[in-house]
Amino acid sequence: MFTRFLTLLIVLLVAMSGIGQQACKTVEVPVGVISVTGDVFRGLAAEDFDAHIQKKPVALKSLTYDERARRILIVLDRNQKLSADTRKAEGIMVETLLAGARPEDTFALLPARGPGREVNFTSDRRAIVEVIGVTGKEGKEPGVLDAVMAGIEHFGAPQSGDAIVVIAAELEGNHKANAKMVAKALEEHHIRMFGLALGPVATRSSVASGTMTSTTSQGLAWTAPATGDVIYNTGDEHFFPLTVNSGGLVLGVMNMDTRRSYDMGNPRLVQDVQQKARSISKMIAAFYRMQVEPPPLSHAGDWSLDVTDSIKKHSQQMFVLYPRALGPC
Repeated sequence: MFTRFLTLLIVLLVAMSGIGQQACKTVEVPVGVISVTGDVFRGLAAEDFDAHIQKKPVALKSLTYDERARRILIVLDRNQKLSADTRKAEGIMVETLLAGARPEDTFALLPARGPGREVNFTSDRRAIVEVIGVTGKEGKEPGVLDAVMAGIEHFGAPQSGDAIVVIAAELEGNHKANAKMVAKALEEHHIRMFGLALGPVATRSSVASGTMTSTTSQGLAWTAPATGDVIYNTGDEHFFPLTVNSGGLVLGVMNMDTRRSYDMGNPRLVQDVQQKARSISKMIAAFYRMQVEPPPLSHAGDWSLDVTDSIKKHSQQMFVLYPRALGPC
């Protein structure tokens, strides 16, 4: 009798253990696939990707190209120390982002590091353009990350495709927010952050969900002309990891190299500024919703996602943008 009871107990424990080992709940992540020139790839399927976390395979259930409207918040650096050329570049970048959007997309704008006017989410592009050069009330001016945190609250309930574009020289000088706080908020609200840098950006940092040591992991060290010079040893240390870890990217635009002239009277520089803004616009507009079933995990961890070798052999170089943290189960 005791042996029977013991056998039944063992079977029950094994069954319960099996239940505990059942597949994790499927989660949805945004995935962008871009070329070295910032163009995007369409027509891919879930089987065209490989994914792993802690050396364990990650099951990719489905891949759907997202056609829904985007909500895009622009955080604009209004620091009075920015040069006239830099301010002109800011205006061109904002106008290019607006021009690259679809009619159903909506925009909002928040100033940072200087006085300026806010614009809530609207489909009226003129409302954004009209306030780019307009100063607002001076006071306790928010830092860039302060503005990002305030902007996240503007989104309300998360929607697929939500994105923040930070156009700034640096992310320092905040009153309340810090990089870890922003990284957590972006992850919780499922918002991708992109950047158009007005100054040098360091790529060595331990902020957010992982340590980024070089953009060579994204292949962008040698790209031109759209992505260009995004490898720096000095500069803002949080810009790169915050964008990449959220599923976005930052591109260097102005003032990265002290040996170079950034004269907006140069038509080639104007074209370069427009091209980089267009690249960010494309990355926001074109992405997939990927259904992912991670292996059982006790805590969130960094995972790797890439296109398969068979796809790489028959296509130009591809780089995958995706939120880097996955889990826990």
